[in-house]
Amino acid sequence: MAKRQADPKSALADLEAQAESIRKELQVPKQSDVFRAAVEAGYLASLADGEVDEAELATMVRAIEILSAGVVVEWETETLLAECAEHEKLQGAAARAEAVGKQLAQLGQAPVGLYFASLVARASNGIDKKEADVLKAVGAAAGLSSDAVRDIVKKAGVLT
Repeated sequence: MAKRQADPKSALADLEAQAESIRKELQVPKQSDVFRAAVEAGYLASLADGEVDEAELATMVRAIEILSAGVVVEWETETLLAECAEHEKLQGAAARAEAVGKQLAQLGQAPVGLYFASLVARASNGIDKKEADVLKAVGAAAGLSSDAVRDIVKKAGVLT
């Protein structure tokens, strides 16, 4: 299946328009740990088509900056995404998706983390079936039902 070509600029504009309400949802205990796990989940979803190209990385960096209200600066985000790539390279995407899901469950923030991951994945170029499957794997490892995962990913896709 070909990757759906969403307009990243449109996705970022949607994020910017909804950023304040999204940030309120993302204000959770151990926010930095949730944030790291969610960024990795979003990275893994974006990688589902086989690569995360420079444009996708730049869009993810911008989306993370928007969602973090500037708390995470570009160089920190780039470093975090490089760490995600290294983890995936060493352990594989499926193992990392499971580990990230379990981490979100341990933090007690699986829905919030998956929502953030979905927003990051959506901003990079939309969410196609392969990316949705990765998000489902993260959600399943976090103990979320398939219906809950579907609803979270759908919510991120439409930003209502």
